[in-house]
Amino acid sequence: MSFSEKVINDPRVKKYYNDYIKHPFIQDLRDGKLDRKKFENYLIQDSLYLKEYGKVYAHVFLKINSIKDLQFLHTCIGVVVADETNMHTKYLKDYNLDVYKVDDMEVKPANRNYLDYMLSFTEKGDIKEIFMSALPCTLTYEYIGKTLKTQSKKNIANNYYGPWIEEYAGEEFQKFSLNSCKFLDKICANIDEEEEEKLIKIFLKACEHEMKFWDMSYK
Repeated sequence: MSFSEKVINDPRVKKYYNDYIKHPFIQDLRDGKLDRKKFENYLIQDSLYLKEYGKVYAHVFLKINSIKDLQFLHTCIGVVVADETNMHTKYLKDYNLDVYKVDDMEVKPANRNYLDYMLSFTEKGDIKEIFMSALPCTLTYEYIGKTLKTQSKKNIANNYYGPWIEEYAGEEFQKFSLNSCKFLDKICANIDEEEEEKLIKIFLKACEHEMKFWDMSYK
């Protein structure tokens, strides 16, 4: 079993995955019942998050040497500051906003704490720790997207939040998640069980921050 498979199949990680799907924000989004003001709040905070999140990947970019890995990290940054941002932009228009207007808005404490957690590894961590702190966002969004699409079935076309679900359930994002796991397996190829557990705990802490982000978005 690869290290990425160990992470995904860890019972502690699975519990977070299941709890995300049960979260009222996610359930309301799936059913098309999410309050638009709450979604606006989410869009603003997630746009602010993505800007800093891209910097986490940029630090990994600076620490690698192979062309193939550089190309992958370039893709990571592109997904974060282009692809996902473009999807946000389409929704932000409904609130007379865009990513430039959002840029100077307040970063709420739960968001700031999550960002500070990831960015802390850019100062003191190695490439494995930095990448591991960023990975839950990718993998959990893919899981949420695929799960909601399956649960929504034919209703997704009439759901205001359908494009959000389709974005994270889509083939391109799934490919990005798979390549992220492959990169993790590559940089963690020779680690021992002690380091595996250390990295899984970093992943779990980031999962905790993800949950607090959903809590913040639903308030």
